[in-house]
Amino acid sequence: MLVNRAHTFILQARLAISLAWVAGYVNLVALVTCGFVVSHLTGNASALGGELARAEWNPALLTAVLLCAFFVGAFVSGFAIEVGRQRNWSSIYVLPAAIELILLTAFAIGVRRHDPSAPEHGATLWWMTIVATASMGVQNATITRISSGVVRTTHLTGIVTDLGHESAELAITRWLFGRGVGRATPETQGPTFQRLFLLLSILGSFIFGSACGALFYLNAPAWSMLAPIAILGWIMIEDLRTPICELEEAILAEIAGELAHRTDLAVFKAIPRGGATEAHLPNLANWLERLPREKRTVLLDLTRTLTFGPLAANALQSMFAAAQRTDRRIIIAGLDEGQVATINALSRSDLLHARNASADVAGALRLASEPTRQSLADAEPVASRL
Repeated sequence: MLVNRAHTFILQARLAISLAWVAGYVNLVALVTCGFVVSHLTGNASALGGELARAEWNPALLTAVLLCAFFVGAFVSGFAIEVGRQRNWSSIYVLPAAIELILLTAFAIGVRRHDPSAPEHGATLWWMTIVATASMGVQNATITRISSGVVRTTHLTGIVTDLGHESAELAITRWLFGRGVGRATPETQGPTFQRLFLLLSILGSFIFGSACGALFYLNAPAWSMLAPIAILGWIMIEDLRTPICELEEAILAEIAGELAHRTDLAVFKAIPRGGATEAHLPNLANWLERLPREKRTVLLDLTRTLTFGPLAANALQSMFAAAQRTDRRIIIAGLDEGQVATINALSRSDLLHARNASADVAGALRLASEPTRQSLADAEPVASRL
């Protein structure tokens, strides 16, 4: 079983923007109620050094505990994800999301009981800051796992650093070498522009979440934590309702007949986890680039994948772009004429046609036996082959 851990770019962007809003919101509420930032460790680590230098042992102990709480949250996230994977749950990310939801609910209870006229203190300060910090550790580790280390949502230092780097790369490759941004080429629609948009969105969402946290706390302090809890609950429900497929490699000897000797051919099936009736496609571009280099022709069977909206079109379009970069041939099986038309309409291109799509695996294998290089202009309408 080859499992792709990352969502597609659109799913990653939606999730990262939503979670960045939650992190900004929770961090602001924790700051005004407890006097501590909880979404990142840099400030607390600096404070710990100063407290140790001044021999302020009680504050130093709390700050050190908060550093440990973030670590424990990240550890719990990784452990929960592996439990879901081993038990073949439909969504392997719902357990860490549920843990974060429980921790934020505990923090919300503390906020509900907090007196807005004075900062929190004593034992209540300890457990409120600990659970809030642990929840951010869970969240940051989960989105890191989902995006394969590309996205963070609870702190902005790396986001702004990447934003500066991506902007410099964009300026050099697009303007200094005479390629205008407005020109519609594959390069100007590539991942650099997507990354820049995502980074800007995360930055803006964190700030907006902080503003919302301040606004809600000023107007309804006792109920101010309802909004991030509701957002997190909605994310959990969506992930449970439509989880991410797994990609399982088929044994050629069992299905390919005379093609079984082909060492350059690989056949994969997209299978929803845990018997889910609907599922999203994973990040097919990243998955394809991780396949062994000798697999030059890849057949992907989508018979059991029932969700074919904009997200599926985006995943397939990114995969075909990755195939072009790596000089691979992609053949899609299991899509009927209507689904092919939907994907082509959503991708605004003839992404699927008679030379790379078939209604069943047998037809796709026949395509795999044909010459690799085929002119798209010579391809017959896909409806005649499905």
